Amino acid sequence: MKVEKDAILTCSNCGIEGPHELLYLSQHLCASRCVNCGTTRVYSEHIYSEYARDLAERTTHLPGRVAGDMLRHPTQIVKWPFKALRKPFGLLREVTQVTAFEQSHNKAPTPGRLIR
Repeated sequence: MKVEKDAILTCSNCGIEGPHELLYLSQHLCASRCVNCGTTRVYSEHIYSEYARDLAERTTHLPGRVAGDMLRHPTQIVKWPFKALRKPFGLLREVTQVTAFEQSHNKAPTPGRLIR
């Protein structure tokens, strides 16, 4: 999952060229949100199911990544417990971002400040 915050696009709702937030899941664009007017465009019918699929795909590749990291950097194994403790917070942050896109899509956009 990736959220790109510095994309400059022309909004189809307010017509202003300005910053947009883009939500990518599994290397595919799933949603975009205009920073100016708050309009969210969803390009996937079910963001939560797309996120679950993305998370499952990343999880299936995890054993191979861990084994590769262990072979390339064996001394880094000392940091693994700390990385494991931080992982739930990273997942919580991802769920919060996906939820924010979904909620802003379902509510009426609120006018923001004009960006030129």
